[in-house]
Parts: sequence; C-alpha cells; structure tokens
Amino acid sequence: MRSLLPLLLAAAVLRCAHAPEATPAAPVATAPEWPEPQPPALRLPESVRPTRYALDLKLLPAEPTFSGSVSIDVEVSEAARQIWLHGQDMEISQARVEAGGRTLEARAVTASEGRLGLLLPETVQPGKARIHLAFTGKVDRERSQGLYAVEEDGEPYLYTFFEPVDARRAFPCFDEPGFKVPWTLRITAKEEHVALANHPIVSREKLPDGLARVTFAESKPMPSYLVAFVVGPFDIVDAGTAGRNAAPLRFIVPRGRGAETAYAASVTPRIVSLIEDYFDMPYPYEKLDVAVVPRYWGTMEHPGLVALGQPLTLIRPGEETLARRKWYVHIANHELGHYWFGNIVTCNWWDDIWLNESLTSWLDRKTVDPFDTSWGFGLEQSVQSASFALETDTLAATLPVRKPATTHDEVLGAFDNGTTYAKGSAILDMFEAWLGEERMRDLLRGHIKKNEWGVTSSEDFAATLSAAAGPDVARAFRSFIDQAGAPRIAAELQCQPGAPAKLKFTQERYVPAGSTASKDQTWTIPVCVRAGSGETSERTCTMLTGATSELELPGKRCPSWVLLNAGGTGYYRSGYTPQQLSRVLAAPERALTVREHLTLLSDMEAGVRRGDLPLGEVLRHVPTTARAEHRLIRQRGASLLGFVHPERLSDDERARYRKWVAAMYGPRARALGWEPRPGDDDAVKAQRPGLLSLAALRGEDPVLVREANRLVKAWLADRKAVHPEAVPLALVVAARNGDKAFFDTLVARARATEDRTERSRIFTTLGAFRDPALVREALALVTGSEFDVRDTRPILTGFITVAQTRALAWAFLQEHFDALASRMRSDEVAGLIGLVGTLCDDASAAEAEAFLGPRAAKLDNAPQALTEALESIRLCAASASMNAQSVRDFLKKAPATSSAR
Repeated sequence: MRSLLPLLLAAAVLRCAHAPEATPAAPVATAPEWPEPQPPALRLPESVRPTRYALDLKLLPAEPTFSGSVSIDVEVSEAARQIWLHGQDMEISQARVEAGGRTLEARAVTASEGRLGLLLPETVQPGKARIHLAFTGKVDRERSQGLYAVEEDGEPYLYTFFEPVDARRAFPCFDEPGFKVPWTLRITAKEEHVALANHPIVSREKLPDGLARVTFAESKPMPSYLVAFVVGPFDIVDAGTAGRNAAPLRFIVPRGRGAETAYAASVTPRIVSLIEDYFDMPYPYEKLDVAVVPRYWGTMEHPGLVALGQPLTLIRPGEETLARRKWYVHIANHELGHYWFGNIVTCNWWDDIWLNESLTSWLDRKTVDPFDTSWGFGLEQSVQSASFALETDTLAATLPVRKPATTHDEVLGAFDNGTTYAKGSAILDMFEAWLGEERMRDLLRGHIKKNEWGVTSSEDFAATLSAAAGPDVARAFRSFIDQAGAPRIAAELQCQPGAPAKLKFTQERYVPAGSTASKDQTWTIPVCVRAGSGETSERTCTMLTGATSELELPGKRCPSWVLLNAGGTGYYRSGYTPQQLSRVLAAPERALTVREHLTLLSDMEAGVRRGDLPLGEVLRHVPTTARAEHRLIRQRGASLLGFVHPERLSDDERARYRKWVAAMYGPRARALGWEPRPGDDDAVKAQRPGLLSLAALRGEDPVLVREANRLVKAWLADRKAVHPEAVPLALVVAARNGDKAFFDTLVARARATEDRTERSRIFTTLGAFRDPALVREALALVTGSEFDVRDTRPILTGFITVAQTRALAWAFLQEHFDALASRMRSDEVAGLIGLVGTLCDDASAAEAEAFLGPRAAKLDNAPQALTEALESIRLCAASASMNAQSVRDFLKKAPATSSAR
C-alpha cells in the first residue's frame, strides 16, 4: 500500500494551484465535538449550492486506483454545521471548508447511496464558502460505470460514464442535475498518453517521472453527470470541422483503429448542420471530439466530448451496410441533439428526464429524415415508437412519462425506454400534428432560448406550451405526460336524414384481456377522424374531454367508413366493432395514407389483445399486407403473427402454419435474394432483411435456408466472399440447425478476435442454435471467465426469447442469476429480470415470482422490472389461451396466398 503522505502533499499543491491569490487564511480551527450526522433522505438541501468547481485528477490507466482533489465554491443560504454532497466508494484524505475568513477542518462521514457529509466544528454563516477535498477512488473494470477502464490489445484506456448518479464515484460533487455550474479540470497523466475532457486544452506541462499535467478551459455551466474525460494511448483522427462556427472535429479511438472512422467522419458534419438548422442556433461548444468508447453502453452526450460506442462508430472499410450507416446517423444525431435538449437546457431533477429524452427522441425524426429521405426514417421511427409505447402502456404496472423520483431506486428507473423515450416522443408527434410543424418548431426554439444554460421542469415546459398554444393544449399535454396508460376511443356513427352525421365518442383506458388495470381513466385528447365514401374523405378534429363527447361531421351524407385516427398520429387506441373495421378495410387503398394503414393495423392488434377481434379472423388480412408495396405495411402486418404460438400447435398445425407463412413471403424474398445486386439502392436493400427473416426463420423456406448455409460456409472461408449486407441474418438462419463443427468454429472465431462488434455478431449467432447440447455449451460461455458477461448476454437473450430453447435458458438463469447479478450494473440487472417477461404461462409466472421476488427486493432498480415482467407473462398466457382455438380454426382453412414480386 502506498503512503498517503505524497498524496496529501500533492493534493495541497494542486489545491493551491486552483485557488485565487488571497490573504492567507486564519489558523485552522478545531473542535472536540462534532454534530450528529443528519444525511438528507435523497435530494441535497438547497441551502448549500455549488457555483464553480476546480477538479484535479491523477489518472494512470494501469493503476487500480486514482487520486485527486477538488475545490468547490458554494453559496450558503442558511447557517450550517454540516454540509452534504456526494462521494461514493472513495477515501477522503482531507476535508476543509473556507468561510468567513476562516479555514475549518471538516470531518467526512458517509451514508448509503453515495451521500458524503462534512461535519463542521462550528457554524458556517450564510455567504460564500469554498470546500476543499482530497480523495482516492477505485477504477471500475467490470461494470463500465463512473471512471472505468477497458483493455484493447493489452493496453488499458480510461473512460467515464456518470448518468444518472455515478459522477460521485469519480470525485466528490453535488451530484444532481439541478446543480449546473462551470467546471475547470486538470489531469495529470503519462506524458505519452492522450488526456481529453469536455473543453479545449489551455496548457500542457511536462512533469518529472514521465508525467504531464493537462489543464482545460473552464466549461460552460453543466451538471456533474455531463463531466467527461478520457485518458490512454489513443489515436486522434482529424476529421475537419463541424457546424456554423467550424468547430474542430476529431475522433478519439484505440490505437490502430482510425481507418474505421471513415464513414462516421464523412457524415458527422452534416448531422451537426441539420440540428443547427432545426434550432437556428450554432453548435454550442468550441470543439467536437468523438470519444469512441468500447461498447454501445457508454454512448453519451458529454459536452464537447460526445461518447459513441465502437459498434456504432468503427466500421471496417467496405462493410458500410445500410443498417450500420443508419444506426450511426441515428444515434450520433440523438446524442448531439442532446446538446440542445439536455446540455443547453437541463432538467432540474430526474422526474423530468423526459424533457431530455422524449424531446431528443422526437427530434431524431426531424433531423435524420432529411439526412437521407430514401430511408423513410421519420415515418418508421414514429410508428415504431408509438407501437412500442402503446404496448408498454398495456401493463397495469407501467409508469407515466413523468415518473416520481423520490427514492434512489426511482431515480435509477427513470430511464424507461417504453415511456421516457418512446411514449414521450409519440405524444409530441400528436401535438405537432395538432399545432402544425412550424408552430411546434418555433415553440421548441423558444423553449431553448428562454432557458439557455439553465435548468427547467415540466411546469416550465407547460408554461411555454400554454403561452404559445393556449392553456387548453397545455392541459391536454399534461394529461398524457402525468398519467400512465393509453386511451381507447370508440365511436358510434349516427346518421339522420337531412342532418349532418355525428360521431358519439366514448373514452376509457385501454386494458387488454387478463389485465387487472382499471378502465376508469380519461384524458384530454386531440382527436382527428377521417370520414369518407370511396376514395373521397374529409378530416375533422376535436379536443375530446370527459368520458363521452360528440362531433358533427362535415357534409350531409352519411359516410360509408370512418377512420378514428386520421393521420395516424394520435396517441390512443381506436376501438372498432367488426362491422366498422370491415368498412374501413373495404375503403380503396389510396383512401388512407401509409401511416393511417399502419395505425389501423396496430388498432387491429389492440382489438385482438382485448378479445374484441378473433385472432383467426385478423390473420386473414395478413396476406393483403404481405402483398403491399410499402415495406412498413408488410412488417406491421407480419407483427400479427407474433400472437401465434407455434409451440402450442400440433405437428400438423405447425407444418401448415410454416407453409402458409413461407407462401406469403417466400417468393418475394427469393426474388430479392440474399445478396444485393448491382444497382440496388437503399430502398431495395431495406426490404431484404425483413422478407428474408419472415420467409427463412418463421416460414423455414427450404430454398432460402440452403442458400444461407452456403453463404455462411463461404464467409467462414473468406469474409470478402459474401456481401456484408447478407452476413448477420444468414449466420442466424444457419445456426438454427447448426452442428457441433459450426458451433466450434464460431467459438474459435470469438476467441481469436479483439473486435467487439465481431464478437457481438458471433455471440448473437450462438444464441440462435437449437440443439440442446449446444445450447448448454453456449450458455456456459455466459457465466465463464473467458468472455465478459457484458458481451455474452446476447446468447442468453437469444435462447430465452425463443420457445424451443426457453426452458433451458430459464433453468440456466435460475441457477446462475445471483452470480450474474453480482457482476452487473443495476440497469443490466433490471434488463436480466425483464428477459423473464418472455415466459408465457401461469406456472412460469408463479415460479418466477417465487424465485425472483426475494432477490429483487434486495437489488437496485429491480422491483419495478420484476412487477412488469410478471404481468407480461400473465398477459401473454391469457392471450395465448384466449386465441388458441381461433388460430386452430384458421389453420384448418388457411387461405391461399400469393406474394407480389
């Protein structure tokens, strides 16, 4: 163990270097008695607020620990004998407070969840004060949280990830988003290492022992979770400039990986420009460094040092597939979009993290769509987000967009994909359709300008919305943000001779069969309907309040059909009677937009979940969607197949089901082929994976399966022999009936490569095998010491989400849950528990509750995940039981199909 004396001396020197020159403080005061520690329950008191930080760190990637000091200027508004902030898993070797011309030695104490208290020998009066702390901490090498290290080719590199509550693991701070102030950072590192942080380097000083001290410019105001730095033997790739102010753009990559940034470097300037154009504001920082972090986890909107994962950013030349290109543009756009929604304007507390995530998720559609209009990104993302959110809202246990954050556990659970991201963005879609694109854009520009470099809350956003669009719109918006669940709207068409037709609406909470949720819930809903006869129709809108309402339709004719979600942007389920649905489906295809078709299919799915529509009857419409020209309509129609459980069918029924699916999608998939042809544009490439997956995996088309096996053998012999667009899916298809030799070859490839993207592809493929012996062998890799559990998780995910291997995976998870959970972050544990939600029978629900209940109670962020998983199991079981006979009846007389070419 190293002596603390050099650390204390170094801390004293570093502390003085940050402090302004001033009259020497009075002698240190001491006191024989200390006040009793009174840690805050969760949030820090407002009576002591930071106004500026000076942070000094010594960071050597190979060392298990790090050291540092921090000076924090604070404003004290109430007399205090103790000051509370945060510092977790660290030793405080010195603690002093300067106030009122005196320097007080403080006693550092800790409480759970990273709370750090400074007990004072005498009262500090209101006014300015300065906290000085020297500390040592541990470098994380297992969970990628706080300050963490990862090895690449035997060389360790240091990275940071702090959101929401892990800055306290790297340095003492007021670790809440509302404490948003300037920071000055200084890092001592090896002279040959790269050390970078949020803002530019202002000096680099050579020190003894092969070290260098790097000082960075003072930052713009930012909360602790956005502080970022990297240290290690990185390569720096100069990529020109980005933005209206020509900020230098660089990619920070592990040694030797620079060539793989070519695509990212070529498109990032345009991503920045499109975001600037939306806000009509220049990029807000002096530089844009892209820190290419080891895994997708760690991707983060750090100011001036955005973190983007290797799987996103590092693409081998010649392997820039459509999926890889779209993924990079989407996620880079999302993280850089946070520079406005999150960095320039920050939520005051974690209950309003939706202001960061919902707004930025919605912004993605506005700024990625014009990047390449052939991708159809805006429509696809909008529909997928709404579908995901509505599915999440089927659960009685689901949380609202604005979630309570009154406990540490609730803070950790605030980042829920289904509601915080998807639902909030879908609600914004609905209100943009109500207000108009330009009005919504101007409202959001005003929100940013009004709160620039400050913090904000839901109340502030509602006030902005009220001022721009009126209090009724603001109230309607809050009715969706503040309560869980989704509305279900039904309407009765009333026609009287000589009088305008009317719709009589009813609304309630959408509740699927088997749910315990109450239907007794209402919203204030912007509702638009389309009523028509033939191809002619008119759109009419109203703000629906209360459980019932009426809407007069234009014209005096009684329409032959009524679509209850015109434009498809309303965040609600439309409840159709079988007769109403038949009339809408009979309307000419051109009478509805693509998005309206997609929303109608979603409403049909909702009808199946509720038991309003027999699944067998709904399946009769799937062949029509399979013949559609638009790929999203094909995909949405195919999602109805997810209600069929082949494992519950007889062998004969299962064979007929496979044959029916292959007949729908096989001809078109075979015509496209596995590999792109010369001249295929991105629109054609986008069709291929969906059709091939349906035909080869769900339909088990023998021609396509044989071709996949051939391609995989060729790829294993020479990766350049097969187009990279075909490889990921072909590997999974080949693995379905793969043998031991193929399995061993893949494992050998995983052992031989250091490329995490390549390993991820291999582990995903291993999770597709079906042979029970190989399944067990693959699962052993998840708990073994050879590979990182963060990388092998796709194996377990693949097995537990497929009926044929689910029982083996569930048994494995029960046997090894404790060992796996002990190596994971709280969000990973919640995800592990979430996998259990793919089980689909009441016996499994009872087993999961008995096994996981006592464990979840002791784990951060786990109780809510378990509650939702158990409900998902029970709803799936209820749906499968309810629809079983209908599916069997359908398969007895499955209609003939033909697939358009």
